[in-house]
Parts: sequence; C-alpha cells; structure tokens
Amino acid sequence: MKTVALIYGGQSGEHEVSCVSATYLEQTIAAAGFNPVPVYVARDGIWHWQKNVGKLPADNAVNPAAFERIANGVVLRSATNAVKIDFAFPIVHGTAGEDGSLQGYFEVMGVPYAGAGVATSAVCMDKALMRAMFAVNGIPQVRYFVISGSETKDIAQIDERIRSGFGYPVFIKPCNMGSSVGVHKVTSKGELSAAIADAARFDDHLLCEQGLEVRELEIAIAGNFPDYITSGVGEIQVNHEFYSYEAKYLDPNGASLFLKAPIPEGLEHSIRQLATEAFAAVRGDGFARIDFFLDKKNGALFLNEINTLPGFTPISMFPQLFQAAGESGAEITKKIIEWGTVRFERLVALRSAGRS
Repeated sequence: MKTVALIYGGQSGEHEVSCVSATYLEQTIAAAGFNPVPVYVARDGIWHWQKNVGKLPADNAVNPAAFERIANGVVLRSATNAVKIDFAFPIVHGTAGEDGSLQGYFEVMGVPYAGAGVATSAVCMDKALMRAMFAVNGIPQVRYFVISGSETKDIAQIDERIRSGFGYPVFIKPCNMGSSVGVHKVTSKGELSAAIADAARFDDHLLCEQGLEVRELEIAIAGNFPDYITSGVGEIQVNHEFYSYEAKYLDPNGASLFLKAPIPEGLEHSIRQLATEAFAAVRGDGFARIDFFLDKKNGALFLNEINTLPGFTPISMFPQLFQAAGESGAEITKKIIEWGTVRFERLVALRSAGRS
C-alpha cells in the first residue's frame, strides 16, 4: 500500500481552513486505498507527525519530524519512528504552501506530489502575475491595476487612478493570499486608506480591481497538461456584501452554494472551454477550482482566478462539484495521486536525459 504524507496547517492566514481540508482528505486518501500519514505544519513552520489529523490547530500533538533523503527514496523521521514516504499531498493553503515553495521542496527531495508544479503554483498564487498571464493569452478579466511598495502610501494617486480608470466601487486584495483574507470592498476615497493598510499586512503587492455587480460561478478542473476533465458549473450566492472570509467560513448563512448554476447550456459550454484554456495557459497539472464573474447587467463573462490548491472541506466547491459530476471524493483523490505520480515520472525521465 502506497504511503501518502498529508501535509497541512502552515504559516498563512488560512491555517485553520487547511486543518479542516486535511480532515476530509485523510478520509478520502484512505478510502482510495492509500495509507495517509498526517504531518501538521505549526504556525512556526515546524513539522509534527500525527497519528490522525487534528481538525483544530490545538488538537495536533507536538511530535517534530522531517523528511530525510535516503538511498532509495524519502522517509519521514521523528525522534522515535520513521516511515518511507511514497507520495506527498500538500493541502497547506496560502503562502509557503500553494505558492510554489512547498512544491519546490518536494522537487528537491524527490517526492512525487499532488497538484500543480512550482511555476504554475507561484503564478496562480500571485494575482498580479496570474492576471498578466490572462492578458497575454487573451483571457477576459475585469479591469484592475497593481499597487506596490511605496505606492500604498499615496492614497490621492490611487484614488485618481480609480476615478480615471473605472470608478468606485473597487476591491483591494493582497496579491499573495487566499480565502478572501485581507480583501476589502471600497466605495469611496475615504475607505481606501484603511483597506490598503489592512491588505498590506499580508503582501507588499496589492490588486485594485473594478467592482462590478456580478454572479459568482465556479468550476472544478483536474488532470495533467493538456488533458483535463471538468465538473459542471456551480454558483455561489453571497448573503454578505461580497464573498468574504466571514461569509465563507464564519457565518453559516454567509452564502448559498448551488452545484448546478441556473445558466444556459451555451454559457456552461463557454465556461468549460475557457476554464480549460486558462488552466492550459498556466500549464496547470493536478487540480484546481476556477472562478468566474458573470456581469449581471450585460452578461459579460470574466475569469476571476485559478486556485491551484482549493479547499477540501466537506462544504468546499471543488469536491462537491466533482461529486455532482459522478466522481466521489475517494475517486477524484485517487486520480489526483495518479496524475501526480505520472508527472513525477515524466520529470525524472527529463532530468535524467539532461544529465546524460
């Protein structure tokens, strides 16, 4: 039986969400016929080998452990035990988890892993880089500009760019963050300073994005470049001002999730096609959730973002959308592990050829 290290927790603002995702994945990895070995990454970055996933951070035991490269592979070793690792399934949301850094560590250690590779992970985590890739590939998106470094202090200049570009309302977002952490809807110049100050706590590059009245549509995608499968299109109807962290995780009535969006068949086909084109544009592997905006006024479709490490909680859209499409949690988890193994073997062969 293949042993799968399930890496969760992490040092980002999405720590708690990661623990919940890992609780669900521990079950699906086992149901798919693998042996899950939970590894909790504490907020200080230290790894701790667990008997079972702790759904809450405080539920995880102190048991420092680390990967160790050996002659015939990699082992996870603690002070009292060791186990050979065949595969890694990272579900560390946010920075130092889905931004390419953890993926790079697995590459160096020689461990096959689930999900997108280093470059794809890094590009899709950084909203400014991701938007630039969309532009190069002709992917429709809402208007935006990037605020970086000392520009965050010049509120008058930012206000002028908003007014001359697309007007209020706007969304201020950290470029490198997920789960809507640090995201603010701003309706006037008077709200800019506080929104920017809070978003800048998480990143020194911010996105200022046109705020349209939209429907939020989502689709799940999986597979290795360029062959993908997609789910149907779901919709999130938000009961807050926008789909904030509170609406997603804290308020049980914050949003209503619909696994089959009430949209025309032609629009669903367009979303499937555009999702495939966008994931291919960033050379995506593994799995992702791709989010779209549908303008309520004119019906224009915009791609919002590609999330290469989406939530795997029981209420998360990625697993639910594939379940609605006939793929159980265990089935899609098994396929993700198989795709990660195939990708690893392909890269090993390429690197071996480069050394010959």
